[in-house]
Amino acid sequence: MKIKKLIPIIMLSAILSGCNQSSDIRSKAFIKEIGVDCTDVQSVTLRVFGSDETISGSGKTLLSAVENCESSQSKNFFSGHLEVIASSPLNMGNNLLTLLQNNRISPSCYVLCLPENAAGFIQNKGGTLAELIKSNGRNGIILPQTISDVINDLLENDQKAAVPTQKDGKLTMAVISPHKLIGTLSEEESKGLCWLHGNVSDVYLPIECDDVKTDFYIRKSCTKIKAKQNGEKIDISIEIKINGNSEENSQNIKAEKEQTGKYVSSLCSKTIAKTVVGMKADLFGIEKAINSTNISHGKTWEELIPLLNFSYEIKISQ
Repeated sequence: MKIKKLIPIIMLSAILSGCNQSSDIRSKAFIKEIGVDCTDVQSVTLRVFGSDETISGSGKTLLSAVENCESSQSKNFFSGHLEVIASSPLNMGNNLLTLLQNNRISPSCYVLCLPENAAGFIQNKGGTLAELIKSNGRNGIILPQTISDVINDLLENDQKAAVPTQKDGKLTMAVISPHKLIGTLSEEESKGLCWLHGNVSDVYLPIECDDVKTDFYIRKSCTKIKAKQNGEKIDISIEIKINGNSEENSQNIKAEKEQTGKYVSSLCSKTIAKTVVGMKADLFGIEKAINSTNISHGKTWEELIPLLNFSYEIKISQ
């Protein structure tokens, strides 16, 4: 069954079986964050609301590891308000689906992919991860992804998804398959991912024009991807509409808009080169745009990639 069909059922189940007036809240521990390391033995660390302490356990399966955590203390776990799951990439897709299907996790909780020691990350650096993810998302640095976002992406033809990760102490984006980490994006490539998703608003872009440095304020933006046959090739046009303005009383508004457009195009171009060409990942609905115009001619996604020509048009209005 597709996860899109599962989610309404799971959410209804959570409502019916979750915390209600007859529940004794004092007997429950509400899980805030969970870290999962998937090897031959599943290692789990949980952080609950209202406590700085973490609870750890292990088991042959993910659910048995969670149950071992629960048995180590006196309260019953409730994960309906879970904010973040940090997981190693091995078998990540199946573990997320298992937690969803067993009503163990909220479909709207955020996902982090950590190649090493996800459980230790929750223990040492957890507590405010949801706020950190939201903040970086608002600033156009990463694309916050929920568990339902990730699973839906993994069910697409390319079987790849973009997930926030940590690199050199900062949040950026990673690309995963259901069972492994494909690669990690740089800070610029991660920002380009946000632009390609139309997920950038209320941020400042530092630009330099006529040897003067200034900030260009992005009030909001939207992105549209179109496909068109061009002989044996397929042209993919990426149009990004920006509403914004310079923060200075500039006399050269046209030049500042051109610099902003070049900067955004450069970010998008780097991201496309890394994800589509390098990782064979379709994270922006490119195949859907091609199929909607009936120009795929029965080719698979990987067969289409060498045929793609990308162009960028940045339209800025105040």
